[in-house]
Amino acid sequence: MPKLIQPLRKSNKLESSAMTYPNGGCHTCKIRRIKARSLSSLYGQQLTFHIPKCDETQPTCQRCIKSRRICIRTTAQKANFLIHIENRYASGETKRPRGPRSSLTPAIYFDLQTRAVIYYLNYHLRMPADVQCLPGSVADSIVEWVSGATIPMIDLAISSIALAIFSRTQQNPVAAMEACARYDELLRHAQLMMPTVVETNIDAALLAVFLMSRYEDSAYNAEESLSNAAFNSFTHHDGAISILKIWRHRHPRDRQPATDIVKHSRRGIIRSAILRYLAVPPWLEDGRFFGERGQDLEYDRILVRVANLRNQLMALQQNNSQLKTISCELFQSAQKLKSEAAGLDKALQEWAIQIPSAWHPRRHLVRTDASLPAGYLFSSVIYSYPSIAYAAVWLNYSATRMLLNQAWLRILELIKPFSDESAWNQQMELCRTRIIVTAEDLSSSIPFVLERCKVTNAGEHQTLTIFGTNEEIRPYVASLVAWPLSVASGIGSLHVEQKQWFRTQLALIGRIIGSGVLAGVGAAGLLDL
Repeated sequence: MPKLIQPLRKSNKLESSAMTYPNGGCHTCKIRRIKARSLSSLYGQQLTFHIPKCDETQPTCQRCIKSRRICIRTTAQKANFLIHIENRYASGETKRPRGPRSSLTPAIYFDLQTRAVIYYLNYHLRMPADVQCLPGSVADSIVEWVSGATIPMIDLAISSIALAIFSRTQQNPVAAMEACARYDELLRHAQLMMPTVVETNIDAALLAVFLMSRYEDSAYNAEESLSNAAFNSFTHHDGAISILKIWRHRHPRDRQPATDIVKHSRRGIIRSAILRYLAVPPWLEDGRFFGERGQDLEYDRILVRVANLRNQLMALQQNNSQLKTISCELFQSAQKLKSEAAGLDKALQEWAIQIPSAWHPRRHLVRTDASLPAGYLFSSVIYSYPSIAYAAVWLNYSATRMLLNQAWLRILELIKPFSDESAWNQQMELCRTRIIVTAEDLSSSIPFVLERCKVTNAGEHQTLTIFGTNEEIRPYVASLVAWPLSVASGIGSLHVEQKQWFRTQLALIGRIIGSGVLAGVGAAGLLDL
């Protein structure tokens, strides 16, 4: 129980309430000497104060995470001797010098790279327990490599991305220059050593390519890249395909289980193919060989088919643009794609039905008189979930269905000249409705994932509390909505207001996680899906 500060006595002297810092805790918290402030009860009431303490969480305590400080563990434990030896001043061995005391604990100096790496590992890769259960997370793999064997290429890659993110999120131009220097060194080293690393340790090669891709996304400058439609990170995505192909040929059968890095790399390649209207290579299509199981495997199969559908649609659009009117051959191909899109939408809905009922959202209505900043919420309806991990599953589902129906809409536009007008108008209206409804579900789920609201359980009733803008969005939470927001911001058939809201949220996420690509895409609307 917290101690109570007693009111003033008649002697007008404050009761001494100075509290020594507890023996437990990290070295950083001890240096900061966090104490409860001693205040008098001026109004004749007892005031209760909670003493902030270090929770001693390994490897980083919550107080250091909140203040973004380097958490230094106490290396030596105090011996529990019966005889206590005083310091040389208290024991009388040496006369205490006059004047103000100097700092008894000198500050520990960390160079810029060390601070950036610790900031990146603790603040951007540290996830709560319910988020860690999400499949395909590479955060644990990065932390494992840092704490394990040293590989120069991995060390350079982690230093590069850490400095790049630190420079963006902390507005540190010196870190940006050092990140560029480290990345140049990394490219030279990778050019020489990548074949050897691929031969001896494919996981290390994939992790290095993943980090190099993230560096390109972080260092992206929209003003300098307007003339180039492709992002620099796409080059590293192609490199990851080559490495995965080597891994696949080494394990033609399902004998060697895929690691998390292999699984995550493949998922990133599929998303890259969707953005670039590329087909998924045949040897990469079957997720069973890359660690996909259960419902994840079913969803993976749908996503691969969506990517291939978009690739075939792009080919049809390019062929049709060369003709004044669509040919019969193109019309038949478009009809097949329309049937494929209808089958995929049905399969996606059937997959969603299999999601456990405990994962389903709960609907809340926000009062219209709530004093919130403009654009803080798009809809007066907010969805809450038992876990952020469950919400992330529904966000990805919504993004995939919007992608699919946007492709379906473009297929219908191709076959308009040979279609019955009444039936065609009805199909177009249904397709637009599915996109709008799915986008509303997505916009209603974003506030919960970004921790802008909190649900309090009270028996059968639930209370939804909306937080103000002073609540900071944590990077590992922001990264969960990056892909769904990227997709939503590129859906051209959405209403202008809703699409602008998605773009604004995407730009905000880019600034939080230090991604120049997301910030630029959100601000300029560079994606057209």
